[in-house]
Amino acid sequence: MGQFKAQNTISGKEGRLFLDGEEMAYIKTYEANIEKNKSEVNVMGRRMTGHKTTGANGTGTATFYKVTSKFVKLMIEYVKEGKDPYFTMQSVLDDKASGRGTERVNLYDVNFDSAKVAGLDVDSEALEEEVPFTFEDIDLPEELQESF
Repeated sequence: MGQFKAQNTISGKEGRLFLDGEEMAYIKTYEANIEKNKSEVNVMGRRMTGHKTTGANGTGTATFYKVTSKFVKLMIEYVKEGKDPYFTMQSVLDDKASGRGTERVNLYDVNFDSAKVAGLDVDSEALEEEVPFTFEDIDLPEELQESF
């Protein structure tokens, strides 16, 4: 891997987010996490509790600038019609100045947990909406090309 160089750090501003192929240009922040589910296992003769991984849970949060009613419409469709769509999300991180290449992470079967359906804020310069979600699968379609 070699010596670390400051110019190889990746700027978080050099990214894009796609929802079913549509670029979400009004994204502010995005984070997806996988948390392993573990069971405790007591072992005879050991004082420390062991842990067995038994599965995983994918969750995330996206914060968008309020420029559309997309998420309100999704929630209304669920409440009124029972439609609960699942999506594919792709984040693309491509800071050309870092020399690290492009990283794409695909999340599959993304389902939004909640959405702000109305909000006003006299002190806000730009309204935002935070949208938590779950996902059921993940893929790294192209390995990150490191060039240190």
